[in-house]
Amino acid sequence: MTLLGPAAATAAADTTPAPPAAAPPAGVTVDVLGGATPADEHAAIDYTIELRDAADVPYRHVAVTAMLPPGFHVLRASPAADPAAGSASMPTWTADLLPGRPVDIRAEVVAGTVQDLAEAPAPLTGPSDVIDDGSGSGAMAWYSMSACAQSGPGGVPVCGLSRQLLLKTDDDTRRGIEAIVLILGVPLVVGALGVYAWRARREPEMD
Repeated sequence: MTLLGPAAATAAADTTPAPPAAAPPAGVTVDVLGGATPADEHAAIDYTIELRDAADVPYRHVAVTAMLPPGFHVLRASPAADPAAGSASMPTWTADLLPGRPVDIRAEVVAGTVQDLAEAPAPLTGPSDVIDDGSGSGAMAWYSMSACAQSGPGGVPVCGLSRQLLLKTDDDTRRGIEAIVLILGVPLVVGALGVYAWRARREPEMD
């Protein structure tokens, strides 16, 4: 006969079924709109987080969290994010989802750099997401802007994301082009003023 200790006997006698796994809110969808075209480094990009409740059950005090890529930050949002919840890289809002009444959160996000994305760990981005131009620093990179809605601390989140291409901005090249335009533009302006003055002197003589 096998003898069981107190702990083993208790475990053997406990036949209570495990609680079922939490399910995501029925009918709730999250879409992240924006980022349809490639963006430059440090550009301001408009995003909209669309929340929909297609079920018959309302969900109140739902936490909506956006996951920003490294180096990105929210410049402004409507409504404003909750300062007591989330963080700079994961701003959080609280929303009441009612059947048939969509909720939109609009945010203007300032992009980081291609280098920020290249150094980020997965799953935000990976080595295959950075497209190199041969210089080794990367000329562009794919990134994801995602948002999740969660009903209650133990609730299963419902998420959506938008993929976008970030282009490296070469400040040295841009400054060089501006300098060339300035150098060429000054003589043109001076020449135009000289032609205008010459014509102004000749018109009275022709009369």
